[in-house]
Amino acid sequence: MQQLLHPICLALALIGFFALIWPPRMLREDRALAALAGAYALSAVSFVVSLEGVWKLLDAAVGRPSTGILVAFSSVVMLLALHQIVLSYWSLSSRSARRVARCSLAAAAVVVTVLAVLFFQLTPAERSTPQGFTANYDHTGVYQAFLATYIIVYIIGEAAVVLGCWVAARRTGQAWVRRGLYAVGTGAVLTFGYSGVRLLDVSYAVLGHAPPLPAAEDFAWICADGGTALSLAGFLLPTLAVYAIPHLRTWMRAQRDYRALAPLWEAVHRAVPTIALEPVRSQSVALLRVWNITWLLYRRVVEIRDGQWAVHRYLEDSVRHAAERRHHAAGLSGSQLVSAVTADQLAAALAAHGRDEAPRMPTEYADAGDREVTRTPNDDVRALVRIAAHFDMSAAS
Repeated sequence: MQQLLHPICLALALIGFFALIWPPRMLREDRALAALAGAYALSAVSFVVSLEGVWKLLDAAVGRPSTGILVAFSSVVMLLALHQIVLSYWSLSSRSARRVARCSLAAAAVVVTVLAVLFFQLTPAERSTPQGFTANYDHTGVYQAFLATYIIVYIIGEAAVVLGCWVAARRTGQAWVRRGLYAVGTGAVLTFGYSGVRLLDVSYAVLGHAPPLPAAEDFAWICADGGTALSLAGFLLPTLAVYAIPHLRTWMRAQRDYRALAPLWEAVHRAVPTIALEPVRSQSVALLRVWNITWLLYRRVVEIRDGQWAVHRYLEDSVRHAAERRHHAAGLSGSQLVSAVTADQLAAALAAHGRDEAPRMPTEYADAGDREVTRTPNDDVRALVRIAAHFDMSAAS
């Protein structure tokens, strides 16, 4: 059962971790987000080392059997502390949350130290598997203390998660966040079944009785991994709703706009190569931009505007009036009319720049008045995308 359920939880942990780590600046700016990313990473570690193949590789690398159990237990203790930090930042003031964070991390460090001391007092078994760990050691008092310490801390940590989710869910106004927190709390409650079975294991061992039936072991892992999976998914809901999905939408919109501006930028750059801040790469490489796409998009906008200004002395008044009449007759008005006229003006100015042909009657761009009005960088992107949609590459040659 353990080897069946662990990969599912591992997949959820990895999805949550990778959904949070980009962009890195968000982790620096948001402590709750950083703590949640750390919790997902530790959860992934706890499941990875509990897979039999990894367990054996770790034993061989460290030279001590069953080291995976110490890594797994320590990871869970630390992630429970990080869960408290996340919930504190979501429901308390920053000052109170920082105090909770310090106390949680200090308490987790003490518990991990105690677990390590007890673990290294165990007499190493000859054969070590995740499923056989308890059977190898449950007759020893040190192991009983080791397991009891972990389970008691686990119960306290999950109970604190239940309480923290209840408080945070009551204070949030976002429905998806509230649903996610209730899912996390429900998952934490489900893990009590695992803790109960483990406490029974310790009690049976102390009393010298045979361990519970195999069905109890399956029940324990269903509760542990089922509850953990629900908690991971629950934290993932507000994570996606508040962080990942908005960033993904921004990234996709920036990718779309970056490509939409490519023909316009190429025409302007061909006429005025000095606008480029960096050496120009091939078009196939440019279309594969992945990282820093927002900065690259705004850089492209600035370069197009620089090129637009560089050829403004070639603007011809007759071109502007002819474009206004033509596009107005086509049914364009407002910002679309301004963008279409500006696109025609820019194409004609680039062609005149290539011929070094001065205008008979100079004029300004149709969008000059709009650009004098204070606007955000996103407004400028939208304006240039509209211009690019009407831009005729053949007319710029």
